[in-house]
Amino acid sequence: MKNRIKELRNKQRLSQTELAEKTGISQPLISRCEKGFENSKKQTWQALADFFGVSVPYLQGYLIAECRWCGNKFVLTSDKDKDRYFYCPYCGRSPLTFKTK
Repeated sequence: MKNRIKELRNKQRLSQTELAEKTGISQPLISRCEKGFENSKKQTWQALADFFGVSVPYLQGYLIAECRWCGNKFVLTSDKDKDRYFYCPYCGRSPLTFKTK
């Protein structure tokens, strides 16, 4: 699974150096995270997620499902989970909205 750090950074037209300055995370660490070489600490993921205004699971590349009825959200570990979770595990209703944010 590919994370979304580079995608979000590019949307904001930031270089890795600029992102490092704004988040306090080193540029080499950002580079390794973008390439998936770094299994970063929770604080690193949270700092990046806070900066981009997204959730950590979304930043890590997971798909988020949201129930249109009860509003609960949950993380899907793969696209195949869309078929398993046709109904909300919280309220049992359908349909679900699959978000990329």
